[in-house]
Amino acid sequence: MFNISNKYLKHTVNIFCVLFATFVMGAGFNIFYAPNNILLGGFGGFSTIISYLLSQVGINIPMSIIYLLLNVILYIFAVKILGKTFAIYAIIGIVSYSLFLEVCKFPSISDDLLLCSIYGGVLTGFGIGIVIRSGATTGGGDMLGCVINHKYPKVSVGWVTIIVNCIVICISLIIYGLNLSLYSIIGIFIAGRVSDLIIEGPRSVKAFYIISNKSQDISNKLLTDLHRGVTTLEANGKFSNRHMEVILCLVSQFQIPKLKQIVYDIDPQAFLFSVSVKEAIGKGFHKLEKRKSILIHKKTKQNLATNVTEQSYSTTPNGPDKIDGEE
Repeated sequence: MFNISNKYLKHTVNIFCVLFATFVMGAGFNIFYAPNNILLGGFGGFSTIISYLLSQVGINIPMSIIYLLLNVILYIFAVKILGKTFAIYAIIGIVSYSLFLEVCKFPSISDDLLLCSIYGGVLTGFGIGIVIRSGATTGGGDMLGCVINHKYPKVSVGWVTIIVNCIVICISLIIYGLNLSLYSIIGIFIAGRVSDLIIEGPRSVKAFYIISNKSQDISNKLLTDLHRGVTTLEANGKFSNRHMEVILCLVSQFQIPKLKQIVYDIDPQAFLFSVSVKEAIGKGFHKLEKRKSILIHKKTKQNLATNVTEQSYSTTPNGPDKIDGEE
């Protein structure tokens, strides 16, 4: 999760983050979800349903124990797919989450179903995001998705997670009724959005296209005042039938008003429009980092490397192109 040079310190920090995140998830479940019968997504939802059904026939097994057993069974099948480091992190994530589900028995602070589904989703999503950014997992849908994807490559991990959540909601409709199921959907949706935000970070920026007769003046002002890179694109106006330059500039959300003011001050007749950019990586924005390849089988990595090598050697009829400086 953090850019730490010392390998052992990095693992220590990551493990601490996993433990903290699973504590937050366990506390969130017991404070907001469990007292109001709101379901988690994935294996957490399955575990809650199984625990409830068993209790109806006089067998009281905590949801945390069922969650641990389901993941242990899945882990046995997935252990060959996991890398060594990730396998250790997965064990820490699964066991610690199961433990905190049982230990963090905090009292409920609200019986408002909407508030509980929202705040429970926020805490769950926050925890999931931290766990994944630390290179670990709490098991469940993503690990099941990896096992299925390894056997059937056309089935993505994301689709498996969606299908698992849909099954959980369908079963909850029968057991808990429509009302609680709808609140569970809210919690699952919010947890997914928050985890995405934690994993990717707030990297949304705007790309502005500016068409003006004073493109050079606007470009210079953007460079000096906003300290943002500017790219000019060659274009031809079909209505005016003349050549022109289109300015392309990426800015953060906070710089949008200043960019508009700069353009207006130089050329009030300028035409500009913007498009949302989910992520901008490079100088001035976010660093290009080596991301961990989570839940990818070693053979898959080797096949990918082989394919890339074969493609690079088939770029010319007579063999690979020479590398700069190569004799």
